Order: sequence, then C-alpha cells, then structure tokens
Amino acid sequence: MIKMMDTIRNYFLPQGITKAAYALVAALIFFILDIETLSFLSLLLVLFFLFAYRNPSRLWADISDYGVYSPADGKVVAIEDINDDEYGYKLTIDSSCMQSGVLRSPFDAKKVSFKLQRGARLAQKSPLFASLNERLEALFENEKKRVKVMHILKRTPLPIELIAKKNQSKCCDIYGFAYNAVSVVYLPKEFRLNVHVGQRVYASQNIIGYFSN
Repeated sequence: MIKMMDTIRNYFLPQGITKAAYALVAALIFFILDIETLSFLSLLLVLFFLFAYRNPSRLWADISDYGVYSPADGKVVAIEDINDDEYGYKLTIDSSCMQSGVLRSPFDAKKVSFKLQRGARLAQKSPLFASLNERLEALFENEKKRVKVMHILKRTPLPIELIAKKNQSKCCDIYGFAYNAVSVVYLPKEFRLNVHVGQRVYASQNIIGYFSN
C-alpha cells in the first residue's frame, strides 16, 4: 500500500491527489444516497483533478552554468526585444488545458523569490488580462544568472499553487502549478536564444537558451 502511494505521488502533485480524494469521497456519499447524477459528476471531477495535476516524468541533461530550461510546458508565441536596464528579451509561452501545469526551476538558483497575487481569471483577449488576472512572479538568481518568470492564469477553474518552500532551488525542481496559463520569461541582454516562435517547449526538457560565458 505504501509503495503504491509513493508511485501515485510520482505521477501526480499532492495538491491534485488531495482534491481527487475529496471528490471521490463525495462520489461515494452521493452513490450511497442514490443521487446518481451527482455521483457521476463527482467521478468526473476525480478524473479532471488527476489529469490537471499530473506530473509527467522528465529527463534532463546537465546544462552546466550557462543553460536555461523552459519553466513551463507550452508553445512559444512571442519573442520580443525590450528596452530595459535589466532585461533584453521577453519570451512568451502559452500553455493550454491539455498540457501539464507543473512549473520547474530553469537552472540551479542560489537565491529564489516568489510573489503570488490572487486575482481574476479573465479571457486572454480581455484588455484587463495582463493587469487583473491571478499571477505568480518567480525570480531566479545566481552569481551570473538572473531570470524572471511571470505566470498569468487564463480562464481556468484551478488557482495558481506555490509549492516551493525554500529560498533556493535545484535545476528542474518543482516550484509551482499553473493550469492553462501564459508564462512570460524575462532574459538578460547577454543571452543566446535557442528557441523560435511556434516551437513547443516542455518544462525541464527544452533548453530555451544560454548565458554568455
């Protein structure tokens, strides 16, 4: 039984397992009360939570001190030059409901900070999307690396989850969850991009670029 639970935890985030367990209990109660419709809907919720909070197994390679992995699954929809004292590029990754919402650290970071802001979940086309929607800002820093990532929720029934408990992280560690979101990665000027618009990327699997030596 313990081994089975450990296996389940490897494939799903604990937050999803908890929600699925509550939905399963509700399904059993409705079944006992002979409320078949609600029992069926609760079972659908169990499947939804397990699907949404799935944690796909990923293999990653050593990227030394210069590589940066994608922090989220999705499609690269924009790469922009920005006029900023600190950052030179803005990379936008658009995730859908069919992709994993697990967020992973892009590199070994000795200093990490997070800012979670609850908010609305307006449609992406709304003019207020960028200012009002729920978001998680993550800042990863090392001696020569500094990358900021902003995850903004689109229309979704699930909130952003901040999972990280430490102020530092290993490369590809899970730090959060954002299901059906836009991830904006801010990169410094001295950065060589390794992706292009239209490319699909996966957290801790695709290298989005390299810092200069």
